[in-house]
Amino acid sequence: MDAPPRQRFWARTKRLTAWLLAVWMLVNLLGPWFARDLNALQLFGFPLGYWIASQGALLAYLGLIVIYVVCMDRMEARYLRESAAADGEPGKDGPA
Repeated sequence: MDAPPRQRFWARTKRLTAWLLAVWMLVNLLGPWFARDLNALQLFGFPLGYWIASQGALLAYLGLIVIYVVCMDRMEARYLRESAAADGEPGKDGPA
């Protein structure tokens, strides 16, 4: 038997959150871990490790936020369509 739309929605939300937290943790761990090796390279006169720590991590965090917002908007629209179809309301499509 198929799970109700609410359970599928929360399962997808948990899976998305777990993946994004894993990427966040990798950004937090791998940048400092390889900082000494990255400092051997220069970018605009500064060590690459500096750029990764000061700018790269912030851009990665911003990217994670954008990915979360876009994915959640799509998942919520899908949830509204599925729950409307399950309730038998064919005229209610929800936001696109």
